[in-house]
Amino acid sequence: MRRLPRVITVTVLVATFSLPAACGSGQREPSQSRPAADRVTWVTGFGAFGREAYVYVAQEKGFFKEAGIEVAVQPGKGSGENLAAVLGGRAQFAAVDFTATLISAAAGKAEGAVTVAALHQRTLAALMTLAGSGISRPKDLEGKTVGDTASSVIRMMFPGYARLAGVDASKVKWVSLEPAQLAANLASGQVDAIGQYVVGRPTVSNAAKGKEVTVLPFGDVVTDLYGSAVTTSREVATGRPDLVRRFTGALLKGLAYAVEHPQEAARILAGEQPAQNAEVAAAELTLMAPYVRPAGGAPIGTMSRQRVERAIAVLRTAGALEEGLTPESVVSFDLLPKG
Repeated sequence: MRRLPRVITVTVLVATFSLPAACGSGQREPSQSRPAADRVTWVTGFGAFGREAYVYVAQEKGFFKEAGIEVAVQPGKGSGENLAAVLGGRAQFAAVDFTATLISAAAGKAEGAVTVAALHQRTLAALMTLAGSGISRPKDLEGKTVGDTASSVIRMMFPGYARLAGVDASKVKWVSLEPAQLAANLASGQVDAIGQYVVGRPTVSNAAKGKEVTVLPFGDVVTDLYGSAVTTSREVATGRPDLVRRFTGALLKGLAYAVEHPQEAARILAGEQPAQNAEVAAAELTLMAPYVRPAGGAPIGTMSRQRVERAIAVLRTAGALEEGLTPESVVSFDLLPKG
């Protein structure tokens, strides 16, 4: 199961459903042919970087409107906080790294959360550093400082990754940073490495102004893991399965469009988030495309019970999970995209 890492050089059903106006209020009730849209909140996986553009594409292209849904978008700060938002009813849907869901569920911290579609068919988790840091392989992380958000999946995964990669995790210092601070702190030398999705290389390279970027992908060491996934509460999944299917259908349609038209998707993102660089965002989406589509022509968003079982087994071997976790406890297989 272990293999040498490769280095590549070069982010309660509280859905506010619209209700008919009261009689005599002077407002017209929605007609039966055009019911009021369901209003939900979506939390992005990590900030508003290019990799998150697909939700804005789904809005701009009218995919959510066609599904009868109005979506408020909130930039996320990492999988841990995103899980808390869903479980606390502050959002109905969120992008949560599936490995974070598994680790949190095994620790009893994700009870009531359920995955309903995969955004990435393989993990994008990685560490990034720059030329001159002295880091070119996992073992070089010992004695170094790594920056990441406090609730990042990369931080959750690191002890298991370190064990399989032969790294003494106790010799690595972690500091907490906000998503927008990561690349800048790495570029300025405040930290030696940062937690980052592999698709974040263009963002890091842009901040580093030409310095060579080194990527250490976790997927080279910890195999069989999905990446980010659409996550909701079990209450929403069981109480409003039609809403879940409509939302995920529209969101995944936006995801497919975004990776097929990265420049257009990047312009849409920049229109909603002016601080984002459209060229960098398009590069992120281009890198993300191979991670989105499943092998064999299966529909985007699909997951298999067998792969979830393998992911659980791999994480147990890495020491990240205890016994007792089952695929059905974290995935609603009946709500996954069927094609």
